[in-house]
Amino acid sequence: MKIVCPHCQRHLELANAVTGEAITCSHCQGGFVAPRLAKTKRRLVWTLGALLGCIAIAAGLVKLRPDFLERFSTPAISELKVFPDSIHLRNRDDRQSVVVQAVQADGVTRDVTAKSSLRLSTPLARVDGQTLLPVADGHAKLQVKYRGKRISIPVQVENAQHEPTVSFTLDVMPVFMKAGCNAGACHGSSRGKDGFRLSLFGYDPEGDYFRLTRESIGRRINLSVPEESLVLEKATGSVPHTGGERFTRDSKMYGSLLRWLQAGAPKDTTNVARAVSLELMPRQAVLEGEGSQQRLTVRARYSDGTDRDVTPL
Repeated sequence: MKIVCPHCQRHLELANAVTGEAITCSHCQGGFVAPRLAKTKRRLVWTLGALLGCIAIAAGLVKLRPDFLERFSTPAISELKVFPDSIHLRNRDDRQSVVVQAVQADGVTRDVTAKSSLRLSTPLARVDGQTLLPVADGHAKLQVKYRGKRISIPVQVENAQHEPTVSFTLDVMPVFMKAGCNAGACHGSSRGKDGFRLSLFGYDPEGDYFRLTRESIGRRINLSVPEESLVLEKATGSVPHTGGERFTRDSKMYGSLLRWLQAGAPKDTTNVARAVSLELMPRQAVLEGEGSQQRLTVRARYSDGTDRDVTPL
């Protein structure tokens, strides 16, 4: 090991064994302690490692985990909550969106749904983003993890392969509401729009069914070629429409209307279930700072005792 004498500034050749010990310079006879080689090398390696790491991150060669900086910039999490606290999927078309909320030690809540890990103990459902879709009948646990916190909720799936009958009231009318078709500025006007009228915000499903299927027979719906039904072509912008495009062909709204038409545009029976209540989750949130957001999940409960996720509607 070569070092420089701190007294006479001359170079000395020393054995590694004397590092950290008191020695005497062979030129000026001055005494000093030889530096520790291991510590010096360790510091050099740390410095070079940190420098190379910064260069790699800046060049995009290394990607940090999404929550890397968040771990050092946000307060500790005292509790993790999942909404709803249980999931029951009843048929092939049923689905349930999940919301994960972190409660900080100071009481502030944060929506961490997109940053959380969602896994099922048994693959009886498919996790699509933050939504569960049925695959097979059975029971399982949905395991949610975020920043070291874990929580699990029960999941039940039944009739996973059963396709339910399309309901005009429960499946088609919500499409008109979501797309704004039955609003006062559109076909929900007292005089309708461009020769077609719907009840304002869907208060009269039977009247809407009649006007859609019996007025101008063969014009608004085409049961021979459902995809060419005017109600679909106008809503997707395939033909000129005063209201413009209301949804796309790959949307769930388009799929609901198309399934109803492919089934022959059936009319509901007189005992169709009615929505009796809505549950909004989470019920509480404490947001801090500009731009803070909290996503929600909404469940509707019906007169026959069933419920379903109506968040997309």
